[in-house]
Amino acid sequence: MKKYLPLEQQITELLNQVENADSINGEFGTRKVLYELASVLEWSNNEYERFDFLSKRFNFSKKLFANYLSTGRKAKNAEIIDSAYLELFTAILFKETILNPGEFPLDIQFTRFNTLFKVQEITNPDWLLPDSELGQKMESVWQSTIKAIGTPYSDLKITALPNMIKYNGSAPKEIPLTVLFYEGPIARAYLATIQSLGFKPKKIIELVAVKDVSTKKIVGKWLPKNMRINYAASIQRNKTHYYPKRLSKANPDFVNGILDEVQKKLGFERNVIDNANALLPLISYSDCVESILVEGLADKALQECLLEELAGGILYTGGGIIPAELLDLRHLKFLHIHPGFLPDIRGADCALWSLLLAGHTSATCFYLSPGIDTGDIICPHWLPKLSFYVDETGIELQSTYRIVYSFLDPWVRAFVLRDITINNQKFDALASTPQLEKDGTTFHFMHQRLQ
Repeated sequence: MKKYLPLEQQITELLNQVENADSINGEFGTRKVLYELASVLEWSNNEYERFDFLSKRFNFSKKLFANYLSTGRKAKNAEIIDSAYLELFTAILFKETILNPGEFPLDIQFTRFNTLFKVQEITNPDWLLPDSELGQKMESVWQSTIKAIGTPYSDLKITALPNMIKYNGSAPKEIPLTVLFYEGPIARAYLATIQSLGFKPKKIIELVAVKDVSTKKIVGKWLPKNMRINYAASIQRNKTHYYPKRLSKANPDFVNGILDEVQKKLGFERNVIDNANALLPLISYSDCVESILVEGLADKALQECLLEELAGGILYTGGGIIPAELLDLRHLKFLHIHPGFLPDIRGADCALWSLLLAGHTSATCFYLSPGIDTGDIICPHWLPKLSFYVDETGIELQSTYRIVYSFLDPWVRAFVLRDITINNQKFDALASTPQLEKDGTTFHFMHQRLQ
């Protein structure tokens, strides 16, 4: 590891403010590890493993607890580490990110910058202010890093548009697929895509949230069951699509620019896109729709519902992490479409990470299993290059982010669903390839500087 005197002096000052504390409970003492990482000049694999462990924990919660179990869960009654230790973590992260940029692949460099920007936002140390020597050093390395965008994936095999089957409007053919429908742009794009091919899923199971998605208050508990389901579903639908509707009205040129690219480059006709955005009744897409009230995917009502299902494929459309109890239902196979090229790009915000690293979006269909995007891979795709204009002066970054996930990300996923649906008639026994969790890079939600 390289030495840089101003940073070494800063780390020494920070070490003098903390103690080499022993672990009180749990199997991983954060304070002790941070002290040791800051004190060791030449890191071995052990130091890198402990550093990566802490970086992942921070990315999940934007905080570090004093003690963790080896599984990554915080130990019982573990408190959040104080600001002095978090600043020491900032210095260690700075050292690894800024002084050794050429020693690691570009995707690792970006993930470290992502973490550094997040922790800097919290600690905001004087020694890392923009006009400080270390702050200027960080900015210089950052500017050099972003010049290399796209180089790790310069030789991509782009998936061509399929020979589309023109749906003539006749009665759609039922396919052996159950859609686990969680209201949102992704689920709507999936249903519109299946219908555009002249198919209909054998069943839609609509997950209706017991609690309001924004206020978290229980919805309509005084109503009879059927009325309550309909009322809760309407509230969930209106609130889930609030931002897409508002942003579409406020930024029509931007949204239409994206949808024009989706139409031209990804091959979705505009009437299919309009179908998805129309929020049609679910009975428009399948002859069998069952709506159930749930507090989440771990709700016993959902497990009991799925226990009664015939063997087959289940298309997951969102709503949280599927619990092990559902994945253990051996008669069902859960299909998921992840907006990243597995196993290389897994985790969160992967539509953005794909664009950052490759200049192309990507998506992968795979069978869900415990772990983050670690199930057997059915088909990964790099998609055709997309290009649309963003007037940065006319829209704030958070709105741009929401527009991408409302009007681009769903169709990136639907691109792969269309390929699977055209080429297969069975969804629980598709050819697939196992992957190892250690393969590829797990990305986390992207800091605004990277966005």
